[in-house]
Amino acid sequence: MSSILRHAWITGNSANVLRYLGRPLTAAGKPHCNSSSEVMSRVLDFHDGLRVRHWVDHNSVKVYNEFNNLRIETTINMPYMFKVYRRAQGQPSTAPKKLRPLRKGVADIPLRAQVSQEVNDRFMDELSTFTNKTPFCELLAPHVRSHTKNGRRVRALDISGKDRELLQAVSDPAFTVSGMTNALLRKKLRTTPWGAGRTDKQLSARITRHLRLLRNHGLIRKMTHRHRYHLTDKGRQLTTALHAMLSASTEQLLDIAA
Repeated sequence: MSSILRHAWITGNSANVLRYLGRPLTAAGKPHCNSSSEVMSRVLDFHDGLRVRHWVDHNSVKVYNEFNNLRIETTINMPYMFKVYRRAQGQPSTAPKKLRPLRKGVADIPLRAQVSQEVNDRFMDELSTFTNKTPFCELLAPHVRSHTKNGRRVRALDISGKDRELLQAVSDPAFTVSGMTNALLRKKLRTTPWGAGRTDKQLSARITRHLRLLRNHGLIRKMTHRHRYHLTDKGRQLTTALHAMLSASTEQLLDIAA
């Protein structure tokens, strides 16, 4: 329990908190330089347990263990900081929904509950990757061999080779809120060896092919009616493990394996 709360504090940097609470980030996964959103984090040690709380724009997400029960809660005091698909006030039920600010009135209670659950899910998904005890070889196994899907062959992924930079790019925290697009990935990969020496059109075509490859491996999913993609749980586990492996020294890896 204490290790989970420790990870909750570690993941509470400004970019992660903004991402949890639905605030936009730059393409590099950092807060905008002209952003007025103040990010605050606090740890409270009380007699029943420990609480870690992160908040921005008067909206907060917290995790605490009370009587050995782990709970994650989201508090929304400024709902208009979130955007949801809804009809304008007074429009008939046949009118199309558009992306509009979340309202504080009774009409948007179901949408506020949905937004709160999405924040909780993002926070829990982030924590779950730190406590996953599945051996790395088991995470790799389904993706390092080719398979057939819908009658077409899907090649294996080269996790530590030619596909490494792509996997690191799609796992950027900046894409967690609104998803990744071909254009955003081009900006991120253009200066890397993976995208070097290609025109914008060639790089766009290559990213399109590899997005299809990652979808066939179940690592990303396409957002409904949009050309945007999110990591799946499987993709998040794999990329987190890959980051950990690439960051660890040989000595650390041997200590873990011993």
